[in-house]
Amino acid sequence: MTPTRRATIHDGPLPAAALTPADLCAPAHGALASFIGVVRDHARGRRVIDLDYACYRAMAAKVLDDLIAEAARDHDPDLAAIVTHGIGAMRPGDASVAIHVASAHRAAAFAACRQIIERLKQDVPIWKHERYDDGETVWLQGS
Repeated sequence: MTPTRRATIHDGPLPAAALTPADLCAPAHGALASFIGVVRDHARGRRVIDLDYACYRAMAAKVLDDLIAEAARDHDPDLAAIVTHGIGAMRPGDASVAIHVASAHRAAAFAACRQIIERLKQDVPIWKHERYDDGETVWLQGS
Protein backbone atom coordinates (compact mmCIF):
# COMPACT_ATOMS: atom_id res chain seq x y z
CA MET A 1 0.00 0.00 0.00
CA THR A 2 1.31 3.46 -0.93
CA PRO A 3 1.52 5.80 2.07
CA THR A 4 -0.60 8.94 2.04
CA ARG A 5 1.52 11.96 1.11
CA ARG A 6 -0.29 15.21 0.46
CA ALA A 7 0.62 18.90 0.45
CA THR A 8 -2.05 21.58 0.16
CA ILE A 9 -2.19 25.35 0.03
CA HIS A 10 -5.48 26.43 1.65
CA ASP A 11 -7.19 29.80 1.24
CA GLY A 12 -7.61 31.36 4.68
CA PRO A 13 -7.02 30.00 8.18
CA LEU A 14 -6.96 26.23 8.42
CA PRO A 15 -10.27 24.48 9.10
CA ALA A 16 -10.61 22.08 12.04
CA ALA A 17 -10.37 19.07 9.72
CA ALA A 18 -6.80 20.07 8.76
CA LEU A 19 -5.76 20.04 12.41
CA THR A 20 -6.21 16.29 12.94
CA PRO A 21 -4.14 13.42 11.50
CA ALA A 22 -7.11 11.04 11.11
CA ASP A 23 -6.27 10.28 7.45
CA LEU A 24 -2.90 8.89 8.51
CA CYS A 25 -4.08 6.31 11.05
CA ALA A 26 -3.03 2.90 9.72
CA PRO A 27 -1.91 -0.42 11.25
CA ALA A 28 1.61 0.04 9.79
CA HIS A 29 2.09 3.30 11.66
CA GLY A 30 2.80 3.12 15.37
CA ALA A 31 3.54 6.82 15.71
CA LEU A 32 1.85 10.06 14.66
CA ALA A 33 3.62 13.40 15.17
CA SER A 34 1.98 16.74 14.45
CA PHE A 35 2.92 20.39 14.38
CA ILE A 36 0.27 23.12 14.29
CA GLY A 37 1.47 26.67 13.66
CA VAL A 38 -0.75 29.41 15.07
CA VAL A 39 -0.58 33.15 14.35
CA ARG A 40 0.90 34.89 17.40
CA ASP A 41 -0.26 38.24 18.79
CA HIS A 42 3.36 39.40 19.03
CA ALA A 43 6.57 39.27 17.02
CA ARG A 44 9.99 40.84 17.49
CA GLY A 45 8.77 42.69 20.62
CA ARG A 46 5.72 44.19 18.89
CA ARG A 47 1.99 43.52 19.04
CA VAL A 48 0.65 41.87 15.85
CA ILE A 49 -2.88 42.92 14.86
CA ASP A 50 -3.18 40.66 11.81
CA LEU A 51 -1.23 39.39 8.85
CA ASP A 52 -1.56 38.17 5.29
CA TYR A 53 0.25 35.16 3.88
CA ALA A 54 1.07 35.27 0.19
CA CYS A 55 2.73 32.61 -1.91
CA TYR A 56 3.73 31.48 -5.34
CA ARG A 57 1.10 28.72 -5.21
CA ALA A 58 2.33 26.28 -7.86
CA MET A 59 5.91 26.40 -6.64
CA ALA A 60 4.90 26.28 -2.96
CA ALA A 61 2.87 23.10 -3.50
CA LYS A 62 5.74 21.50 -5.45
CA VAL A 63 8.31 22.37 -2.78
CA LEU A 64 6.03 21.02 -0.04
CA ASP A 65 5.66 17.74 -1.97
CA ASP A 66 9.45 17.60 -2.33
CA LEU A 67 9.93 18.20 1.42
CA ILE A 68 7.62 15.30 2.25
CA ALA A 69 9.52 13.02 -0.15
CA GLU A 70 12.84 14.16 1.33
CA ALA A 71 11.62 13.43 4.87
CA ALA A 72 10.56 9.93 3.76
CA ARG A 73 13.99 9.30 2.20
CA ASP A 74 15.75 10.57 5.33
CA HIS A 75 13.61 8.91 8.02
CA ASP A 76 11.27 6.15 6.77
CA PRO A 77 10.43 5.05 3.22
CA ASP A 78 6.92 4.16 4.42
CA LEU A 79 6.37 7.59 5.98
CA ALA A 80 2.94 9.14 5.49
CA ALA A 81 2.48 12.90 5.74
CA ILE A 82 -0.07 15.62 5.23
CA VAL A 83 1.08 19.26 5.12
CA THR A 84 -1.39 22.14 4.82
CA HIS A 85 -0.48 25.83 4.78
CA GLY A 86 -3.02 28.63 4.81
CA ILE A 87 -2.66 31.81 2.81
CA GLY A 88 -4.53 35.09 2.91
CA ALA A 89 -5.78 37.13 5.87
CA MET A 90 -5.21 35.74 9.36
CA ARG A 91 -5.64 36.99 12.90
CA PRO A 92 -3.85 35.97 16.09
CA GLY A 93 -5.09 32.54 17.15
CA ASP A 94 -5.75 31.32 13.60
CA ALA A 95 -4.01 28.10 12.58
CA SER A 96 -1.79 28.80 9.58
CA VAL A 97 0.13 25.54 9.08
CA ALA A 98 -0.46 21.89 9.98
CA ILE A 99 2.00 19.05 9.54
CA HIS A 100 1.03 15.48 10.37
CA VAL A 101 3.52 12.65 9.97
CA ALA A 102 2.99 8.93 10.53
CA SER A 103 5.72 6.33 10.79
CA ALA A 104 6.28 2.91 12.26
CA HIS A 105 8.34 4.45 15.08
CA ARG A 106 8.19 7.70 17.07
CA ALA A 107 11.79 8.76 16.46
CA ALA A 108 11.25 8.84 12.70
CA ALA A 109 7.86 10.57 13.04
CA PHE A 110 9.22 13.33 15.30
CA ALA A 111 12.36 13.83 13.20
CA ALA A 112 10.43 13.99 9.93
CA CYS A 113 7.86 16.42 11.35
CA ARG A 114 10.62 18.72 12.62
CA GLN A 115 12.54 18.49 9.34
CA ILE A 116 9.46 19.42 7.32
CA ILE A 117 8.61 22.54 9.37
CA GLU A 118 12.21 23.77 9.47
CA ARG A 119 12.68 23.29 5.72
CA LEU A 120 9.23 24.78 5.01
CA LYS A 121 10.28 27.99 6.76
CA GLN A 122 13.52 28.12 4.73
CA ASP A 123 12.53 26.93 1.27
CA VAL A 124 8.83 27.34 0.52
CA PRO A 125 7.94 30.57 -1.34
CA ILE A 126 5.50 31.85 1.28
CA TRP A 127 5.72 35.36 2.69
CA LYS A 128 3.81 37.07 5.46
CA HIS A 129 2.82 40.70 5.70
CA GLU A 130 2.48 41.55 9.41
CA ARG A 131 0.53 44.57 10.66
CA TYR A 132 1.38 45.94 14.09
CA ASP A 133 -0.65 47.93 16.59
CA ASP A 134 1.30 51.12 15.73
CA GLY A 135 0.12 50.87 12.08
CA GLU A 136 3.46 49.82 10.65
CA THR A 137 3.61 46.76 8.38
CA VAL A 138 6.48 44.54 7.29
CA TRP A 139 6.93 41.73 4.74
CA LEU A 140 8.78 38.66 6.00
CA GLN A 141 9.95 35.56 4.17
CA GLY A 142 9.08 32.24 5.71
CA SER A 143 6.11 31.29 7.75
